[in-house]
Amino acid sequence: MRPTPPREDRCNNEATGSDTPAPPPSSGSSIRRAFLFMTILFSVNHGCTVSVLGLANARLGSVGIRQSGVLYASYTLSALFGASWIVDRLGSRSGLVVGTGLSSLYVTSFYLATAAKSAWPSLGWLVEAVALTGAAVGGVGSSVLWVSQGAYFSAASKL
Repeated sequence: MRPTPPREDRCNNEATGSDTPAPPPSSGSSIRRAFLFMTILFSVNHGCTVSVLGLANARLGSVGIRQSGVLYASYTLSALFGASWIVDRLGSRSGLVVGTGLSSLYVTSFYLATAAKSAWPSLGWLVEAVALTGAAVGGVGSSVLWVSQGAYFSAASKL
């Protein structure tokens, strides 16, 4: 007779209504350390994004104004219609990673658009395409990031 494998402990995830594996027991100091690390990375990402929002109008002119509008529009629409679903599928930690990565593409697109504007002033369409595409992707990333942050804070508080 073969022994049956031990059953995995399950806990009910009230936010999603699904069963997820119970987290391994951790010490309070490791939880605090992970939480502090996440807050520092989140703050750096947010600081970079807000800095670019402040510089967009000055550096890119009307393209920067449209870039900010596209960022806010894609953020709002994805927060309303998809960010919770994405975080539900990925989990809060993976959602933080994906959201931060996509959000940083907004900052990267600003840098590339600014560099293209100074290197090739006649290619205004390229500057606009890079700026607006990066803003659309960054808005989706920001909405995923903020929803993940709330879920992560909630899970960390429970632990």
